[in-house]
Amino acid sequence: WGDTMPWYPPLAQQPAPSSGAALLVPSITWDRPNGQRGSCRTQGGGSGTFEEASWLKTEADCKARCAGEHHCTAVEFALIGGYTRCEIHRLPVTHTFPLPGFDCFVKGSGRRQRGSAGGGAMAAVAVAV
Repeated sequence: WGDTMPWYPPLAQQPAPSSGAALLVPSITWDRPNGQRGSCRTQGGGSGTFEEASWLKTEADCKARCAGEHHCTAVEFALIGGYTRCEIHRLPVTHTFPLPGFDCFVKGSGRRQRGSAGGGAMAAVAVAV
């Protein structure tokens, strides 16, 4: 445990209205914190502070939600059988705990120095509003 952070109100638990408009979010990189698949963990080994967004059914939707959240530091997405789970993390994630069906991705700025290593893809993300 030992993870402390100010409380933030929960994320809205409904999809954005489909007005056809889109909000363009700057490029984001998504990296596995220690290069391994698994569930997100903080420096102390805990799962940290997160909001579950159970209505988001794809990894891409989970990442898009995080990209639009100022306080989001990482996402954890799980697909086990027919069940999906999206966690929007608010504390820094440092590593993963090996868990089949789970993926953790740390949100980055999208800026990389030439020649730097990392497995994250850079892409502009459009979020429906």
